[in-house]
Formats: sequence, C-alpha cells, structure tokens
Amino acid sequence: MQGLSAEVRRGAIPQDTILKFRKGEIIFSQGDPGDCWFEVVSGTVRTCHFHIDGHRQLTGFFYQGDVFGVEYGSRDAAAEAVTNAILTRHPVPNIEPGSLGQNRALERALDSANQCIFLLGRRNANERVAAFLLIAAKRLLAPGSIPLPMTRSDIADHLGLTIHTVSRTISGFVRQGLIELEGPQLCRLVDPEGLRAIAGEEMGAAIDNMGVMRPRRSFGGQEAGA
Repeated sequence: MQGLSAEVRRGAIPQDTILKFRKGEIIFSQGDPGDCWFEVVSGTVRTCHFHIDGHRQLTGFFYQGDVFGVEYGSRDAAAEAVTNAILTRHPVPNIEPGSLGQNRALERALDSANQCIFLLGRRNANERVAAFLLIAAKRLLAPGSIPLPMTRSDIADHLGLTIHTVSRTISGFVRQGLIELEGPQLCRLVDPEGLRAIAGEEMGAAIDNMGVMRPRRSFGGQEAGA
C-alpha cells in the first residue's frame, strides 16, 4: 500500500503535520531521501534494512513518544506501521543545529540505537528475549501487561534468532512462571526480577539508565505519563 506515504512524497500533504498510517502501510522506503523525521503519537512502527540477498534485518521497534528517521542523506532502512499509527512528521529544515528540538530528537534516537546494541550484545536466546521484554515494558510504561503487536517473526528478525527459538524461549519463560501470555499479543511480566537475572546485571543497569522514562508529549503538547 502506498497510501499517505506516497502523498507526502508528492507534496500533497503539508510538512510538519499529523499523519495516520494503517497497519502494514509503508511510511518510507529504504533509499528514500532523509528530509524529515517522525515522532510516534500512538501505535507501533518497525524499521527494516533489506540486504541485497533479500535478507531482512529488523533494526528497531518504536512506540509512543519515540522518534525515528533522524538521519541525513538516503534512508538506510524502511519504516512500516506494525499497527494503525499516528505520527508527527517533522521536516529536517525546521530543526536548527543545536536547538532543543534537535537535541531531544537525537537523544531519543540514540536511546533506541543503544537498546538495539544491548539486545544484540546478549550472548544467548534467553538473555535476548528477556531483555527485549524488559525494554518493551520500560518504553511502553507497562510494568505489568505488555502489548506485543509485532509477530514472532518480527521479534526473531530483531533479535537475530529463528522464529522457533523465540517461540521456544517464550514458552520456557511461561513454564518457569516468569511471564504469562494473555492472548497472542499480550504478555504479563509475572517475575520481572527473574527476567532481569536472566538478562544479566549489566542489562538491568543499562535499562535503568536509558532515558525511556522521560515525559512524553501528547497532542496538546502537554506531558504524558506524568
């Protein structure tokens, strides 16, 4: 589906505005010019890098308050809506170098990059999946039940694992009483400390130090999650 993303590229939709994307819709494609960045108002977005051999590397998930597409030159990854999503599109020229807006955008983008580095730095599947669940809970401000709208295939591609390994690991966490599955796309953390122990002390400290708990803006510009 081309939808709104095609209209934005044609200039039919004004810049620096609120955009709505349907589940599965392409927000921008790999190789597109990086002339804007996006902030997630609601929903979930994924970014994917496609290699020449057709292999897909899922480079990140982005939730309410996160930003993505903060880059210059051509896009090195595509962005797609995992769920119905509402985004704010910010053209690059609207951010002066060194301005507060730019600093906040880069800070949030750096948070996401750091999380990806920590995830892929985990040694085994248990550590990676435990860390993924803990980071999702932190970023979604959901210490209890975590919405997981992405597929197991998405999670596997993001963590550098197979679908079978992700499913087996999650089932193992259920048997150990660490988590409960409340449907195919909702997970409740029963024993967060147990997951932290699996993810490792370094990972737990890294999650605590990430700026993912900063206040997030709502439509009216007020702080959310306060």
